[in-house]
Order: sequence, then C-alpha cells, then structure tokens
Amino acid sequence: MTGWVVVFKDTSVASVEMRKAVLEEAGIPCVVLNRQDSSYIGVGFANVGIELLVPEEYLDRATTLL
Repeated sequence: MTGWVVVFKDTSVASVEMRKAVLEEAGIPCVVLNRQDSSYIGVGFANVGIELLVPEEYLDRATTLL
C-alpha cells in the first residue's frame, strides 16, 4: 500500500480495532492489516502483528491521538 504507514501494531484484534475507532471518529482514514493466520493463533511464531495504517500525511495527527 503505497503512501500508507503503520501507526500502531499489536497482536490483539480488539486493541487495534479500538484505536481504529478513535481515528475514524477524528476523520482520519485508516485500515487494519491482519497478517495472523487463524490456524496458528497462540503458537509462538504466529504472533505476527496486526497493523493499523494511515496515509502518510495523517501520521503526526494519528500518533498524537493515539
């Protein structure tokens, strides 16, 4: 995704979704990129982060809000 940057990363879907709601409420476009494989949840190597991305121009504002 060209032009989008990670503003938050966690292994908890709920944690990322809560922050997404905060950004959306502030009018900041954002998307969640979930790289977890549900077949391996709980296995050490499967704790790949779930990323919250925003367009580069919103990075400072999003970081301040979070």
